[in-house]
Amino acid sequence: TPATPRIESVPLSNYMIVSKESLTSLLLECPKCEQGQCHLSFHMVGLAASCTRECNRCDFTATWHSSPVLKTSKASNKEKLPKINVDFVSGAILSAVGGTKLRLLLMMSGVTPLSTTSFHRLKKFYVSPAVDELFFKKQGELIDDLRKRVAKGEKIHICGDGSFDSRGYSAAYCRYFLLNAETGEAIHYVLIHKSETGSSAKMEVAALEQGLRELSLMIGGSKGIASVVTDRHSAVAKMMKEKYPGIKHFYDPWHFFRNITMTLLTVCKAKYMELVRFWVKPIINRCYDAVISAQGNGELAQEKFRAILLCIQGKHRFDQV
Repeated sequence: TPATPRIESVPLSNYMIVSKESLTSLLLECPKCEQGQCHLSFHMVGLAASCTRECNRCDFTATWHSSPVLKTSKASNKEKLPKINVDFVSGAILSAVGGTKLRLLLMMSGVTPLSTTSFHRLKKFYVSPAVDELFFKKQGELIDDLRKRVAKGEKIHICGDGSFDSRGYSAAYCRYFLLNAETGEAIHYVLIHKSETGSSAKMEVAALEQGLRELSLMIGGSKGIASVVTDRHSAVAKMMKEKYPGIKHFYDPWHFFRNITMTLLTVCKAKYMELVRFWVKPIINRCYDAVISAQGNGELAQEKFRAILLCIQGKHRFDQV
């Protein structure tokens, strides 16, 4: 009795890149008569390849596919949806590579790329709906949990930030996310167009206000929100003070420390300040440590922040300062 065949050292990845030469030499051999060679007819659907094989000595005929074909809701037999195409489009979207860079990468690597039309069709009809479905499913579960916590008298801490479709004051869209500050999970997002506010500069404030209003309705009122962390936007601070006075408003340290970093780098451009450039990273690391280790104690964070300048001077005994 022959031993059961084993497959060993299987790669964890779903795909393995194979050269055309190696694949062709493998498919040429007839697995039935082992003497003849097969006529090969290849067909490409995006990144997926199929090959019809016909032996020139026996009646062996078969079709080999490089990727399984996913089932779709469309009844037409013409609808082909190779899994590899969907996976590559999903990877390009989730990693923010985008269709253009993906296509260029594949072309420069000698791989037949997906057409721009195919990329956007897969994105529109398959990948984006799947992302929406999963997001709203998870969001519902998170909101249910938050609603129960608020009903018990607990309060939640959230943080938010917006991103735009382009830099400067020419942005047309603003996407604003609200996250649970305790878990880092995205609990709500708002997409707003500048036509709703009159200008690009007002979109972020309007998106945050709308997001807080909608989130408050979902969890049972704004009284369930203890604090909100945002960037240092003066209009945001004004809106929070006027519309949500019961919610504590804090600034995130990243933008503040980024400004410190840029200022230090500007100062260090001078020739005589080159040695100080090596201090920039340790200084910013200490800034973050001051905020994190203070655990919400603003006064302690300020004292630790000021201590950085003393440490630079070699003064580590603060009781003697």
